[in-house]
Amino acid sequence: MKSAKAKVLHEVCGRPMIRYVVDAARGAGARSIVVVVGYDAEGVQSALRGEPDLHFATQTEQLGTGHAVRVCRPLLEGYHGPALVLVGDEPLLRATPLARLLERFSSEHAACLLGSTVLPDPTGFGRILRDAAGRFLRIVEERDCTPEEQALTEVNPSCYVFELPGLWDALDRLETGNAQGEYYLTDAPELLMGMGRKVLALESLAADDVLGVNTRQHLAQAEAIMQARIQDHWMTEGVTIVDPRSTHIDGRAQIGPDTIIRPFSVLAGSVVVGARCVIGPFAHLRDGTVLDDDVQVGAFVEVNRSTLGSGTLARHLAYLGDAEVGKRVNIGATAVTANFDGTKKSKTTIGDGARIGAGAVLIAPVSVGEDAVVGANAVVPRAHDVPAGATVLGAPARPLVKKGDEPTRC
Repeated sequence: MKSAKAKVLHEVCGRPMIRYVVDAARGAGARSIVVVVGYDAEGVQSALRGEPDLHFATQTEQLGTGHAVRVCRPLLEGYHGPALVLVGDEPLLRATPLARLLERFSSEHAACLLGSTVLPDPTGFGRILRDAAGRFLRIVEERDCTPEEQALTEVNPSCYVFELPGLWDALDRLETGNAQGEYYLTDAPELLMGMGRKVLALESLAADDVLGVNTRQHLAQAEAIMQARIQDHWMTEGVTIVDPRSTHIDGRAQIGPDTIIRPFSVLAGSVVVGARCVIGPFAHLRDGTVLDDDVQVGAFVEVNRSTLGSGTLARHLAYLGDAEVGKRVNIGATAVTANFDGTKKSKTTIGDGARIGAGAVLIAPVSVGEDAVVGANAVVPRAHDVPAGATVLGAPARPLVKKGDEPTRC
């Protein structure tokens, strides 16, 4: 990856790869998850902080995949039963095929069950070797393959179910006589067979479940597949995505039915969009944004860490950052909540029914009352709140005074 951070922390659709793998294991029924960390251990632990069923084992020396599993033993001492062993750089793994592997493992009473897949281009994967009757023989890592073995297309994507404590017996017998000089976990199934225990390889994983990410090109491929899955999910739930190819939706986003997302729109981070909203074109909803029902966020509008109440319209060329916007508010073109003073970010509050004119600038912290009007190109200074029902104009903004009215201070 040519990166300073751990590979599993690179993001796919806004989430670190490792999070997808953890979710898949949990969704398949894993009750306790051990994550093996080594390089950038603190970064990985930070990304997974707060997960109650997560534990960490540290591999201080990089001695291979078999050694990586072996360092989990102190955390699993005394446990008897099935254990999924997965790799953290396959973010496209899904819970359903893993759950099926666990079910089959239980019915087969095997010592090891490994999920395999057939790929038109098996480059980068270990190959599954079978006998003439189709029975599993062993796994051969690509670097150790003969030319004939390299031609095989059934591969090992490193998705196993082992019976514990039986796995420990096999790991104790691992040797390093291979091209890498490492302890290969892939040798464990053959060792278990040599001990008279049952091992099966099932062609149970789809090709797009097992894309391992080892390069930036792989990362882009994983992003495309995951994005297609995310958009397919939301379209199935009643969301219209006019042009999926030009739209990006974060894996953490939530979207209500009958919402329309127009081309070149981005939903990034933990964004929540209600029902019957219209997003875009060219809209950017950033992390922490919440849109209630019937909100419209149009062309070149950016919303960041803000809440927009039902029926609010921001149809063009606006920036709303750190804002609490009420219901039925109209945000004019090029209006801005100026939330950053160079040191800290502050909040803007806009009441129900307010109208913010084109080109208006609201300098936070500031509030605009219900049904108030901020005129076009007005600049409302910080802490100069606009009262409910008032109209302010100019730079700096001053109340509109009609003949015979007393001026309103703001």
